[in-house]
Amino acid sequence: MKFQIKNIIIWPKSPAFPPRVVTFQPGKLNVITGASRTGKSAIIPIIDYCLAASDCFIPIDVVRDNAAWYGVVFQTDTETIMISRKAPQNRSVSNEFFVIRGKTVSIPTVIESSNETPDGVKHLLNAISYVPYLKINDSEERNPYQARLGFRDLMALVFQNQDIIANQNILFYKTHAHEHRERLRNWFPYILGAETLEVLKARQRLQVLEKMLNQLRREIERVRSVSAEWMANMVGHIKVAKEYGLKCADVSSSSAPDELLAAADEILANIPEYSRTNYTDIENANNEMRQLESEEEQLSSKIGAIKKRLSDLKRLQEGFEDYKSSIGKRVERLQISKWLENVALNSHKCPACGSKEHPNAVKEFKKISTAFAHYEMTAKSVAEIPTSFAREEARLKEELQELLIQKEARQKRFDLMLTSNKKARDEFQKRKNMFLFLGHLKASKETFEAIADDGEFQTKISILEQERDKLSEIVDFSVIKKKVDMATAHISQGILKHVRSLDVEDKYKEVPPLFDIKNLNISVLSSDAHWHPLAEVGSASNWVSFHLALMCALQEYFIGQKQSCVPSFVIFDQPSQVYFPKLKKGAGPFDKGYESEDVSAVKSMFSTIANSILSTEGAWQGIILEHADDGIYGKVKGVHEVEEWRDGKKLIPEEWYKTT
Repeated sequence: MKFQIKNIIIWPKSPAFPPRVVTFQPGKLNVITGASRTGKSAIIPIIDYCLAASDCFIPIDVVRDNAAWYGVVFQTDTETIMISRKAPQNRSVSNEFFVIRGKTVSIPTVIESSNETPDGVKHLLNAISYVPYLKINDSEERNPYQARLGFRDLMALVFQNQDIIANQNILFYKTHAHEHRERLRNWFPYILGAETLEVLKARQRLQVLEKMLNQLRREIERVRSVSAEWMANMVGHIKVAKEYGLKCADVSSSSAPDELLAAADEILANIPEYSRTNYTDIENANNEMRQLESEEEQLSSKIGAIKKRLSDLKRLQEGFEDYKSSIGKRVERLQISKWLENVALNSHKCPACGSKEHPNAVKEFKKISTAFAHYEMTAKSVAEIPTSFAREEARLKEELQELLIQKEARQKRFDLMLTSNKKARDEFQKRKNMFLFLGHLKASKETFEAIADDGEFQTKISILEQERDKLSEIVDFSVIKKKVDMATAHISQGILKHVRSLDVEDKYKEVPPLFDIKNLNISVLSSDAHWHPLAEVGSASNWVSFHLALMCALQEYFIGQKQSCVPSFVIFDQPSQVYFPKLKKGAGPFDKGYESEDVSAVKSMFSTIANSILSTEGAWQGIILEHADDGIYGKVKGVHEVEEWRDGKKLIPEEWYKTT
């Protein structure tokens, strides 16, 4: 993935000064050289902070105290992106980001406010790097080591700060922390291309299938245990069924499961309402119990019908009460008929307008008053609620009371019979037990059928196993291991190629080292023909050389992949530290033996990285933060000096914090 740095920006707190902009060239080995305490080691923490790190390691005091915002401009295959983040306040990181995207980006003089969140920035970075939206393990348990790969995890492969670059125990940024180390280990097969998105999807589905299959198998074992017990007791159950008088075939202890199932089917297909025992001394009790229950059923039906009629009657009565109130108001209004009639008879004038020119006025008003009188009589007749409602309600209540008394009497007879008649009580209990037995028999039969050869469990297992077998062909761990071995072998060859031009012992230039993604380490073949980890190799010059060679080999490998999610830049912070302080500006001519060796060793660092970048035609970018000056790297092809921070020039301009 093309993802190279164009600028680092720091906006001052004081509006009197313009932002500090450091410009890099893509596809080159960029060098910032300078003295101590000029801000070189702040470059990696600033970039990491702008890329939505959850913590901040930007140096305190000068670099933090005078900055309002930090920003980085990146170049991708399709666009330029500026990601800026507000400076941390005290010990707390800021969640305010300002992002600009486009073909080109103009760096603003001032950032007024944020326009993005940490999650938004992470989503943007994840999207442009094409990291998969999948976890390694789909387990419901929270496992941060197998959570989805994020752009943040890839920072381990692009930053080589001072405490990493010459470390014999740690190869990658932040992998001293257990969580970062485990996540990188788990995701390295995908990062190397040994696993694809299709493989990850298949792996997740396989984990789900295995859970489902294990659950079904446990269920089958449990059910089989139950079914074995069921078969052992089935003959006894059928004998009990015969005692209840239930119809079923004869079975024995040697009967096959199919015969037992057939007998159970026959029993369940002919469930009686009462037990069919043939004992003559229980028959009378059976008859009496059946008669009492039949009478009780009839009484319950009548009681239900009467209750419904009472309910209907109550609702009808309430309706008439409401109608009565409405009619009463209408009658009061209609009393006008009498008044109109009196006015019409006692006056020759028109009662409406007072004129005497209406010869038919009295006759017409007589018609009106007659119509009103008719409505008054109708209203009075409807307003009265029939007294038959009250009589009907009383009759229904009396009938209901009588039925309840009869039902109570029959219940007492039933209870008395069960109390006094042991045979009847036994029959009642037997009938109860019979229905409990039948329910148990039905459940047992269904359970047994579920595990038959063509049962539901076996069918589900067969379908899941077929899907598992197909996915297992995609997720062939032996094939993945071969791909990982091929990838690490390729990288190991790349390491060998680069260490041959670096300052390592000659014996380590003969055999490719072993790059181990499981332990995140490099092992070398010693004189005793045994492989030893880097921690057992002496000399810091060996350690730093293997770090540089590994970073170059990894970038070359990622660029050779069809699609890689790893950013195409690496930043090295003071790789010459193992030779410092011999190498510094003004130390005098390098004409002594040890000085000449050190100069050659440091120069080989620059040339090795620059040659690696040139061999890929600038497909990746290197940045070195160094004390060594252009007297070391000045004639190395492919090196671009970004800035020299000496004689008062620093990352943070002195005028930002010095007053005259």
